Amino acid sequence: MQRQRPLIAILRGGSTGESVISMQSAQTMLDALDQHRYQVVLITVRSDGWRAHTPTEEELIFHPGSFAVELNGDLRPVQGALIAIHGAPGENGVLQGYLDMLGVPYQTGGVLNMALTMSKHATVAMLRDLGFPVAASVRLQQGNGLQEEQLSTIGYPCFVKPDQSGSSLGVTKVRSETELKGALDTAFKECPIVLVERGVTGREVTCGVLILRGRHTALPVCEISTSREFFDYEAKYHAADTIETVPADLPPEVTALVQERSRAIAHALGCRGMVRVDHIWTGSELITIEVNTVPGFSKASIYPKMLHAAGRSIPGTINTLVEELLEQGRRTA
Repeated sequence: MQRQRPLIAILRGGSTGESVISMQSAQTMLDALDQHRYQVVLITVRSDGWRAHTPTEEELIFHPGSFAVELNGDLRPVQGALIAIHGAPGENGVLQGYLDMLGVPYQTGGVLNMALTMSKHATVAMLRDLGFPVAASVRLQQGNGLQEEQLSTIGYPCFVKPDQSGSSLGVTKVRSETELKGALDTAFKECPIVLVERGVTGREVTCGVLILRGRHTALPVCEISTSREFFDYEAKYHAADTIETVPADLPPEVTALVQERSRAIAHALGCRGMVRVDHIWTGSELITIEVNTVPGFSKASIYPKMLHAAGRSIPGTINTLVEELLEQGRRTA
């Protein structure tokens, strides 16, 4: 009798504006997975329900309560999950908690790591407490009014960011007080908590960290150049003049600093799998801006470009991640 291949689910979709990118990231993971070794099912997570499909998009009967699908007359439990959902519920710890209760291993950080890093305020507060340089910031709650005294310490220009959103959705660069209210209104449409952060001038750099078998490996650094005010959603996904240089043309000591800082942050926050840490190099100081625990993984995304520059294949990376999470599941069992 032929041995069944382990059933791996790729989770995609989500309930935010990043769902389109999630579908592309999931496709990259699907293309990379060795389907001779693993049987793959695609699970689309939406606020109106969950759906399961084969790699050729044929719908399957899915049982969320047991995380199992009906395949060829058999009820097959999912043995491992690759989470490709950017934003809620894949990047905020909610999905991780659900999978933990069902005993399904996954490739991202755990509940605490994901919940903490999804909150921009919690992330910078934790990094500040751990001694990593971050920009000065103020947390505002919708309905509480502007805290003039606190905001005066931030100054202009500043960035107004929804506390929990990705792909720069709802983020505005504010140059003067007259622009502040409109920026806050935009951010509060995305999230009831908003971060107002001091603007930092310099070169925007980002570094991927690959965490496999307990080893944290910093990937080549990427420098982002755009004609827009900052690396917003338009610059990330639509602007023709956005340039992502991998490896970045930085002095060797700056490259080493970015890599070591990114690796140290990923380790300190308890990240797992694939992580990307964003910074600004001012010319004299490296200021950390954000931590992405489910970075974009479409063919146009930065993280796959970093893997390529490091001489690592996407299939090799994804299949090794799956091997590790299956080992994790066997140890737990």
